[in-house]
Amino acid sequence: MIIDLGYPLAQQSLVAEAVFLQEPFLWAALWTVLIETPLFFLLGYRLPREWLAFAGINVVSNLLLNEALSELWFYDHALLVPGIVSGEILVVLLEFALCRSVVYSGDRRLFVVLCATNLTSLLCGLCFYALRF
Repeated sequence: MIIDLGYPLAQQSLVAEAVFLQEPFLWAALWTVLIETPLFFLLGYRLPREWLAFAGINVVSNLLLNEALSELWFYDHALLVPGIVSGEILVVLLEFALCRSVVYSGDRRLFVVLCATNLTSLLCGLCFYALRF
């Protein structure tokens, strides 16, 4: 998002220009939640506070990741693959840090489940985009 310093911030619609609020990003976040949350549930996190918190954390992390990837794509297409790999690692770490405050199982189990859900979602997304293009 570009901020023009020549105009007062009040006149600039920062929220309306936010890339992550555009429709494709919202669809990606929805699909991510629809893929990862049931898997999180099936892998043993069945308390509503656990999977609902996970779903909310997932939306936020997905929007942040897709915003970062769109910026990388805009500046240099060659950065996309390293961006996806490093972005997914950061997403797992972010989700782990946030989920630890809600999920009271062992840290190792939580980390493995988060890796599994994110890997599943990544593979589904890659298949979707491979079939689409």
